Amino acid sequence: QALTQLQLEELADQTTAIQSVISIFDGTNRNTFDNATTEGIRANVTNLSPEEIAQNIRTVTAKNGILEDDVRLINEPEYCIEMETGTGKTLVYIKTIYELHKHYGFTKFIILVPTAPIRQGGVSSFRAFSKQLVSIP
Repeated sequence: QALTQLQLEELADQTTAIQSVISIFDGTNRNTFDNATTEGIRANVTNLSPEEIAQNIRTVTAKNGILEDDVRLINEPEYCIEMETGTGKTLVYIKTIYELHKHYGFTKFIILVPTAPIRQGGVSSFRAFSKQLVSIP
């Protein structure tokens, strides 16, 4: 008996969210073992200055119709991406991680969730969608 495979639907808002995060790092050299490893520890590195990243963020927010006054830029390499309830956050963050690795070679990600069941749901989603995520163009 064959198992039914889940089919992912491409939603415009999700695609915009993923592309927006990818665009924050436009101009970043792809991470490799040689340029992203220090003392045996692999990290996500960017050759962009804080000013270049801030400009990328301003470009993304303007493109998405977000007022500059609503964007709280800080001069630290910390990024918070927020989405409304019911928008498919789990799938979006999984696809975003895949795309960040594909475009820039990033390998380290921290995902904060409020409860263990939500964490387990994320792990289950990753397992369920992993084959389909790899085939996304």
